[in-house]
Amino acid sequence: MTVAADSPAKPSRRRGAALEQAIYEAVFAQLKSVGYAELTMEGVAAAAGTGKAALYRRWPGREALVLDALSSTLPRPEQIPLGDDVRENILTVLRCLRDALETTYGAVFQQVKSSTSIGLHTMVRDRVSDPCREMILRSLQRGVAAGTLRPGADGVMTATVGPAMLVHRSLTEGPAVSDDFLVAVVDEVIMPAVRA
Repeated sequence: MTVAADSPAKPSRRRGAALEQAIYEAVFAQLKSVGYAELTMEGVAAAAGTGKAALYRRWPGREALVLDALSSTLPRPEQIPLGDDVRENILTVLRCLRDALETTYGAVFQQVKSSTSIGLHTMVRDRVSDPCREMILRSLQRGVAAGTLRPGADGVMTATVGPAMLVHRSLTEGPAVSDDFLVAVVDEVIMPAVRA
């Protein structure tokens, strides 16, 4: 039997990296729409346009799938090169954190707030929260050592202020945090508190 020339072509099945990306995007979309507690492998498969068997061949369950999606998507703050300008360093780290929120459509941090998954909490803490705080802390320590910041300005609490304000803004108003907000956090809150 011949197929008519004007018949629509059958869509090709995605494989490899294209399928993986579609699955990860489906994970974050499902987290946003139904939450971690209601996320299912079947729902992710349907949203990604694939069969659930394709998911189970690689991931034993939803937690492993979500953790893998996070691992492949979240930026690595510790790879940010720090310069001599404390203000710029802090702003760069906050932009990295903002990008992490936007990359996952804010879904991850929304779910960490309510999830009982130890793995999910650990992943976000280890990949994003702790490295961002450590990068800011290191920059504050350099500023204190150079004399551009007041003694004692390099405390852990000070290093936590910017990330805490950013995450709070994202959780209450959505993941699209403007650059103006980040600049205001740095210029109106952090720098006045730490300058020599």
